[in-house]
Amino acid sequence: MSKYETAPYSVVHKEGSFEIRQYDAYITAAVDETSLRGTSGFGQIFDYISGKNARQEKIAMTTPVFNALDEKTLSTEFVMPKSFTEETLPQPTNPRIRLKKVEPKLVASVTFSGTVNPDKIKAYEEKLLAWTKAQGKIPVGNFRLARYNPPFLPPMFRRNEVLLDLL
Repeated sequence: MSKYETAPYSVVHKEGSFEIRQYDAYITAAVDETSLRGTSGFGQIFDYISGKNARQEKIAMTTPVFNALDEKTLSTEFVMPKSFTEETLPQPTNPRIRLKKVEPKLVASVTFSGTVNPDKIKAYEEKLLAWTKAQGKIPVGNFRLARYNPPFLPPMFRRNEVLLDLL
């Protein structure tokens, strides 16, 4: 079990490395990015939870770090601890950071280990889409990447996921 709080969900169906999950509502701190290799968004949100916010309040680290994957843009998002609401979170002082509520939703996921690169992500997107359709589910929106571990952890021990919302 992880020492970090994670985005709240329950598993509806599991088949190997694939799952259908029901996520509860949660809040993220998000920054738009231009590349998965970029660390500016991660660093800016890390600064926010480290106390560079309107109340200079530290916020606990959670997992996973999400990257919304879109053909033109992507974002880096940290899940905020459940103890916060939209009203109780300290406001970011960095104008690039936005707080957003993610509504409850049904999500398909595939888990994999190792490093993350565009070719690997694309391969898992294709596998997840095929599996999702085989389950009779209708995908909506764009894929997301979820990373659960710090970069200094050896790649073989890292947990990554590609996620896709379902109708």
